[in-house]
Amino acid sequence: MLPAVLLATLALFVVSLGYGVVVPLLPDLAGGRAATDEALLSAVYASYAATKIATQVPGGVWVDRAGPERPLRLALVAYVVSLSGFLVGSDLVWFSVVRAVEGAATGLIYPAAFALALRGADPAHAGRRLGTMVGLGTAGMLVGPALGGWLGVDDPRRPVWVALALTMPVLAWALLRRPAPAPAPRAGTVGDEVRRLAHVARDLAFVGVALPIAFNKLTFSSFQGLLPLYGPDHLGVGARGVTALFVLTGVAFAGAQPVGGWLADRMGPRRVIGAATLPLLGGLALQRAADGPWAFAAAYGLYVASASLVFAATLKHVTVAFGAKDTYGGLFGMVGTLTDLMTVIGPLLFLNLYAAVGENIGPWMAACGVPFVLGWARWSGRRPRVHEP
Repeated sequence: MLPAVLLATLALFVVSLGYGVVVPLLPDLAGGRAATDEALLSAVYASYAATKIATQVPGGVWVDRAGPERPLRLALVAYVVSLSGFLVGSDLVWFSVVRAVEGAATGLIYPAAFALALRGADPAHAGRRLGTMVGLGTAGMLVGPALGGWLGVDDPRRPVWVALALTMPVLAWALLRRPAPAPAPRAGTVGDEVRRLAHVARDLAFVGVALPIAFNKLTFSSFQGLLPLYGPDHLGVGARGVTALFVLTGVAFAGAQPVGGWLADRMGPRRVIGAATLPLLGGLALQRAADGPWAFAAAYGLYVASASLVFAATLKHVTVAFGAKDTYGGLFGMVGTLTDLMTVIGPLLFLNLYAAVGENIGPWMAACGVPFVLGWARWSGRRPRVHEP
């Protein structure tokens, strides 16, 4: 099953790379900063988030009923079309449409990739697969902005061409690869499966299992906006120093995820989450006490590495507690919807809080994590009410 895991990882990498490449280039692609309307620019970002959130659960149900290959192929084709849209237009209204297509494609690729990577896997040993796929696959979101900023100085379309060139071999592989046999026809309807997922979402056992990943996304997404502010305001570093912190983020995230999955396979996910929670909250709290950029980088790196261990272990916990054969698409579509919502809420919450508390934002983040930890400790060990579809 190694080729399936590799294809799933590459699919996640190219879509996350494309997302990251375009983010810093949007004003230039639209004609320059002077021609950029902030309201329309926010609509471009919102259209991506809205369609990605809306697609993941129904897309995951389709994956479970049809198998992951067909949805993955369609999604990669739609993703290539969306990237190409940035090469033929220069209007933010047009980019809103293009970004909406990209969001829908990405929202379908995520559950398809999880289902493809887990096909035939023993859930008891799925942690390393998930940690490797997510750690390496989503690293493209951190590589993309650096690539866009580096290659887009003279021509903002050049990084888009590079992202397309990297995507085409992955698309060709997905199209030419012989698919596995489709799942057996389901007895229930699509509505039955959606209702089953809604039942799972209301189960306190699922809520408890999902709380660590919700807090991770709530804080992790916020640092994309916080670091460019916190660095100059309180660490005395400029663009290079902030870029170094983003590089640290990518290295720690990609390196710790496979380790977290491996540990979850050997020790059990709850033990890994319990052991990593204290350094996670400690890394946030210690940022306030950091004396200079190096000390801050050490505290921040501790947070990122610990959060990545928790993230990988939580994916394993979701798999063994609620997953079953041919249900991973809908399950991880639901998890993806949760994480995307946290990615929207986190920056709104903590960037506004930063405006009020300044360099105390780290301890405030840690304090916000305490209810999540308590909920996880109380509910995540419960027996799920629903396991089979």
